[in-house]
Amino acid sequence: MFRSHPMMTVRKMLLPFALLGFSGEAMARGWSADWKLIGVAEDRTEVLVRPESVRELPPSADRRFTVRQVWAGFDQTGASGIDAGRKIVLFQYDCASQRMLIAAATDFTADGKVIARNAVPSDRADLYEKVEPATLGATIMATACPA
Repeated sequence: MFRSHPMMTVRKMLLPFALLGFSGEAMARGWSADWKLIGVAEDRTEVLVRPESVRELPPSADRRFTVRQVWAGFDQTGASGIDAGRKIVLFQYDCASQRMLIAAATDFTADGKVIARNAVPSDRADLYEKVEPATLGATIMATACPA
């Protein structure tokens, strides 16, 4: 059964992205060197990941499987029709079952002020949802769960 949580709106925003360009070595303007540009969406949002942030989390009482987490960034300063400047999102992936959880997200204005912060209340197995192939979630999962 589907359960809605505060991060669901973030997930809905992320899935429709169609990445137009890829470059693992490129760096977006204004981001530190440890953020790697992985694509540009149709609305010109730049999508980045921070490979050094990948960590493995052991199973827990509410989640009986290991997950890998990674931070991703979305630079919307050049995007059309989007007010927020940037979004930083913590993704957690169940690599074995190809499921993901958006654990936390922070939205910033173009000048760096925090607009909103959201986080899931707990890391429960039932909050993880299937990663659809050829989506932004799958592209980010490739960094967290290398083959």
